[in-house]
Amino acid sequence: MPDFFKKIIKISRFVLIAVFFIHLNAWSHERAIRVGIVPQADSFVFIPKGHYQTVDFLGRPKTLIDGKTYTVKPSAKLLSLDLWTLPANAWFRSQDPNAALWIGNRRYPGNFLILLNSNKTVTGIEILGIETYLLGVVGHEMDGSWPLEALKAQAVVARTFAYFQLEKSHPHGYDLGDDAGYQMYGGVKETPKNIILAVKETEGEVLGYKGKLLSVYYHSCCGGHTADAGWVWGLKHTPRPLRGVSDPYCKFSPYYRWKIFFRSDEIKAALESRRLLGGALNFFGLGSEKYDYVKNFKAQIGTTHLVVGANRFRLALGASSLKSVRIFGMEKEGNGVEFSGGGSGHGVGLCQWGARGQAARGRSYEKILKFYFPGSVLSVVE
Repeated sequence: MPDFFKKIIKISRFVLIAVFFIHLNAWSHERAIRVGIVPQADSFVFIPKGHYQTVDFLGRPKTLIDGKTYTVKPSAKLLSLDLWTLPANAWFRSQDPNAALWIGNRRYPGNFLILLNSNKTVTGIEILGIETYLLGVVGHEMDGSWPLEALKAQAVVARTFAYFQLEKSHPHGYDLGDDAGYQMYGGVKETPKNIILAVKETEGEVLGYKGKLLSVYYHSCCGGHTADAGWVWGLKHTPRPLRGVSDPYCKFSPYYRWKIFFRSDEIKAALESRRLLGGALNFFGLGSEKYDYVKNFKAQIGTTHLVVGANRFRLALGASSLKSVRIFGMEKEGNGVEFSGGGSGHGVGLCQWGARGQAARGRSYEKILKFYFPGSVLSVVE
């Protein structure tokens, strides 16, 4: 059976579109996903709310006490849970749909797996349905008060990203982490109505391209033009849906335009990963660029000249400080450099503030997705 086969179905507003059903290892759209919540920690502390059970290392069932604080730690080649000894891979399961484990102020529904690592640390993994997982992702990636069509576009892109990760190998035992290295996820609690609607009304929908699941990306604000994925990450070929597009819809973002000043010592510290020796920072300039996205920065420290990748340098300075590498200019001032730029994030794919702007103008999520991923096909996971 081919990866895709075309059908025509009716969707909301009675618009007929071509929909492709993607076959991903014969799993349904409610496939379980493994999220690394506590990776490589000395211990794992949680509070069960609702009925949870586990088994000890002899296979005897153990029922957790609702509301009690538990701590899981390494114990020789096994795990210890207070007075119990558990196997190195310990499951915590519940049949109660309202049950959840609380870690700090975050609520995690579903089942849990705690792994003993070879370095005597533990990893906590939440296992839950992908649609439930998306409630937590969309709610952390976008404000629930934003227009529904923007939230629906975010839900489709986040779901596509999650399914793409499922197809990779995962040496750490989980499919995705819960931070910006994957996509933000902080558990599921008190979900706004529009977030629930956005996930429910796009249930199972993902983006495809040329018969395959599309590798998608998104960011906060593009500052007026999204970036080519190939340009940003040095890919040999950029597929059509991941090429930059002019975007006039994010101009009301607080990140649309910005300026920030960095002292010379801050810049030098950010370059320490190159193991440079001391010396005065005499020059700092732009490397090649496209749509004002800088690919490299050029610097001279003492007599040393170097070229450093722009995204690497941005992360070294702090992604919340140098908000993007869409740089319009730099001015050397006193003991440092002032950067003028636009946008927030890597700039590839969906611009969240642009999606908000389009939805505010009445555009549907389908049109928003087509705008940011031209040539892609809205698909349904079978």
